[in-house]
Amino acid sequence: MRRLHLSAVVLAGAVVVLAGCGGGGGSSSSGSSGTSATDWAASYCKNATSWVTSLDQARASVKSGSSTASDAAQTVSTESTTFIQAVNGQGSPDTPNGSTSQATAKSLATTLSGRVARMSAAIDTNNSSVTAAQQTAIVKQQIAASLTDIKTTNATLAKDDPELGTAMKASSDCKSLDAALAKASA
Repeated sequence: MRRLHLSAVVLAGAVVVLAGCGGGGGSSSSGSSGTSATDWAASYCKNATSWVTSLDQARASVKSGSSTASDAAQTVSTESTTFIQAVNGQGSPDTPNGSTSQATAKSLATTLSGRVARMSAAIDTNNSSVTAAQQTAIVKQQIAASLTDIKTTNATLAKDDPELGTAMKASSDCKSLDAALAKASA
């Protein structure tokens, strides 16, 4: 009798767990396999806008001489790490090509990690033949390349995932990102 009671408890627990998993329909607003395209685009673009603005400010401060290449590299490193974590934690949009979009975003995060590493290596070098001017040039190059990387990623996301591309075009956060990128490119 005790064995039967224990089996019933285990079975009831399994039913509760499975019921919690849900099988919500496949609509993009259900979030069953990811975030809606609209919410994914808004989150991605909001995080990217903050990151682009920080990079642009860091580059401008080095150019004006109000901060050193080392200070700018530290700012870029911190802001990039925050953005990379946001991208890696975002999951996939609930679109037919959501896994492709997630892979594209994660590829951007990997590329940016490499750019941050190159800046850090240039600044933290023990090589006395690397001048402050060379360090500044490397930081500026990596920031410019990072801005190009995000433009390319945005175009790829829109092209490879039409539903996400439509959501990005409609998103006020993505319009802010476009404006930040235009300002940074000027």
